[in-house]
Amino acid sequence: MRCHLARGVTKRLKADQSYVTDADLATELALRRAITRAFPDHGIMGEEFPALRLDSPFQWILDPIDGTLSFTHGIPFFGTLTALHYRGRPIATAIDQPALGLRYTAGRGLGAFRNGRRIRLRDLGRDEDLGREVIATAERYRFARCGQALRFDRLQRTHPLVRSYADCLGHTLAAEGRVGAMVDYGVRLWDIAATELLVTEAGGSWVEAYRKPRLPRDAVYGVIFGKPRVVKWLLPFFEAGGRPRLEAFDGYG
Repeated sequence: MRCHLARGVTKRLKADQSYVTDADLATELALRRAITRAFPDHGIMGEEFPALRLDSPFQWILDPIDGTLSFTHGIPFFGTLTALHYRGRPIATAIDQPALGLRYTAGRGLGAFRNGRRIRLRDLGRDEDLGREVIATAERYRFARCGQALRFDRLQRTHPLVRSYADCLGHTLAAEGRVGAMVDYGVRLWDIAATELLVTEAGGSWVEAYRKPRLPRDAVYGVIFGKPRVVKWLLPFFEAGGRPRLEAFDGYG
């Protein structure tokens, strides 16, 4: 990706009005080739190319450049997301943020790591003030896409420390506990597949608050994750009646 930035990138708008660049395509193709060489019977689902072998119990889920808008503007808040799921459950993940020199990894039951050092997210104590916790969010239009714009507005009116830290930047900040939690709506499976295991292995909470339609590979999601006490406090802003809806992941259909 650095070589693409050095010589400039070719970009175009996709149907959903998001950018894709030559670097997105080249990165995903390189990942697909490496996975196919090492694991020829595994499935692959990526943002830029059609899915392969969806009937395999092992699925690699790829976002070659998460934060393409930042990437095209030379802002260092982008990364490559790689997740391996087995029968719909994440078992190994990596988030690389090359411009920041950061690599986050996690394995089921093995913990979460930043550049090889263990991450342990500390929850708030009962007497600690929720009002001092920064809440990271995606941009408002993503909430509007899911019919959640008014709930997003209510959160902003209620809590003074809502900040937009979009894409994988907000995800890794939440996994480390640098922000209290992230609320991310209007995302696809490849945007979040690598984050769930990183957050939970670090000791955080993860709630899928929204998914339409049901099939994971076609769905748009809303997720809330971070420090358990903060996530619990946030749920009533986005759940009718104030009750979390925890949906079991039901495979790739």
